[in-house]
Amino acid sequence: MIRKMKRHRLLLYLSFVAFCLLIAGSFLIHTQCLKPSVSYYKILEDHIRDRRVEDRSKYILLYTNFFDVKNWKLSAETVGPDYFRSLQCPVTDCVLTNNRELLSTITDYDALVFHIAEPWAYSLFEKVPKLRSPHQIYVAANMESPAHTKHLLGGDRDFFNWTMTYRLDSDVVWNYNNFVDAETEVVVGPSERPQWRNDHEEYYNETVLELVLEKTKMGVQFVSHCGTISKRDDLVREIQKLTDVDIYGKCGNMECPRGSPRCTQMLTIDYRFYFAFENSLCRDYITEKVYGVMDASWIVPVVFGGADYTRFLPPHSYIDAQQFNTVGKLVEYLSFLAQNPKEYVKYFWWKEHYRITGSQPFCDLCRKLHDIGTRERMQYYKDIKAWWFDGACHVDAKIKF
Repeated sequence: MIRKMKRHRLLLYLSFVAFCLLIAGSFLIHTQCLKPSVSYYKILEDHIRDRRVEDRSKYILLYTNFFDVKNWKLSAETVGPDYFRSLQCPVTDCVLTNNRELLSTITDYDALVFHIAEPWAYSLFEKVPKLRSPHQIYVAANMESPAHTKHLLGGDRDFFNWTMTYRLDSDVVWNYNNFVDAETEVVVGPSERPQWRNDHEEYYNETVLELVLEKTKMGVQFVSHCGTISKRDDLVREIQKLTDVDIYGKCGNMECPRGSPRCTQMLTIDYRFYFAFENSLCRDYITEKVYGVMDASWIVPVVFGGADYTRFLPPHSYIDAQQFNTVGKLVEYLSFLAQNPKEYVKYFWWKEHYRITGSQPFCDLCRKLHDIGTRERMQYYKDIKAWWFDGACHVDAKIKF
């Protein structure tokens, strides 16, 4: 019996030793033999290498013309990182081209940009690419309002991934101009919640006041697109019944060559108010009219549109006609400013704090194409027509005329 117990203990001991040797052997095999295959350093190195492949230059193809301009007013048919560096883009590793043959196949381009303001007219058989890679981004681009969108969007369901328009809810905002803080160089507007300075109350500038005191004329407008859906022509005619407004261009009886220095100078020298009225009353739709006169002249713009101008322009730098109930109330306020030049001068306070710059949407498009988070969240506009038209514009103005 004692001999059997000793034998049993010996067997248990030997089993335990064998088990320990097995565990130790497995550990050695795992840490030594299999170590190269599970090296976390190698996993990281492989990931970095793969990411470098993914982060190659992004190729953007301008698939349609910008109106009648094939290269979208770029300096060449194809521009690369040097172009993006010249714009001081945060990300510059992109190539922008309208040459469909630059890469071996259409599916090699990372993004295709379609101008939706005009109908696409390449041929009856090739309006869109026949092949499309799952990784490609199709971009709907437009600076015009829905009132001037001639491409029929009804057939583009689940076609576009991103939008590039003037609207602030676009994937890439393609606005006309920016307001940059002169001290910080930060773009303040446009923005859904801009953080504007507001120093107009105490503003006084003797030099500007002397300039203002030389002005002798009330209002001016440059316009050649007549009979618009916003009825801006009717509004101006009502204003003319109460004060003087000179109209240059096809919609008026006065002429001044576009881009003429004399035209710009007379805005500063002669006129107090510039009527920057939009052709349609659409959300976020503000064109170059107001930016141009604010940047180049010393004249107060009177704006009329469907945008919330507080998102685009510094406070007390413009007069919004839509904030007045009637034309009479608007003209009454303009007359008050004309008779009180020190109050009028306060509308130029912003020039000491901000400067106006051009918009560079391709900078943002390049950045987004390199953003792994943006690319991985692949999206499609199920109904691009509804997104573009529904609730975007209105016909009736707030000011009665």
